[in-house]
Amino acid sequence: MTTQLQPTAEAVADLLVRMCQEPWPTTEQDRRDYFATLGLTDQELLPIHEDDADDVWRRFTTALPGQVGGNCSTFRSEFLGLSLFCWTEQVDNGLHARTGYATLQQLLNQEFGAPIEEWGTDSEPACLWTVGPLTLEMYCFQRLHSSVMVGPSHTIRSAANDAAHQDHPDNGP
Repeated sequence: MTTQLQPTAEAVADLLVRMCQEPWPTTEQDRRDYFATLGLTDQELLPIHEDDADDVWRRFTTALPGQVGGNCSTFRSEFLGLSLFCWTEQVDNGLHARTGYATLQQLLNQEFGAPIEEWGTDSEPACLWTVGPLTLEMYCFQRLHSSVMVGPSHTIRSAANDAAHQDHPDNGP
């Protein structure tokens, strides 16, 4: 049984490659320019948690056909990264998510080489690539609803964010 992905995995791979090739945003104006270049449209800011005011999350949409959108985040006013959500189905173990993940991984392997790490299960795989100063992560979710989440983040800025959250009083000793 074959499935027609909307958008195509090739279109998603092309957008991801362009995300990784464009100069990574530093300022808010850089982020806006980055979004404009990639055809990403800002949506609403997500509510800021009082205990975590350094993190700002925003939703966005893409110019890709179908329902493809995502979230991006900043930490202490520095752009961390963004995630696309593709091939979402309101079923467990969805065919589009499985097919999209496998096809997209093949395309990204052609562009960036084999992932430096793979984990998860056969039904919920995950992997990551290092692309210059960025980490590109991809996950296939298969519980209650199915989807693929994929996107780049700035490796050093993300590590600083992770370290700050490990030191947060709510995270224990």
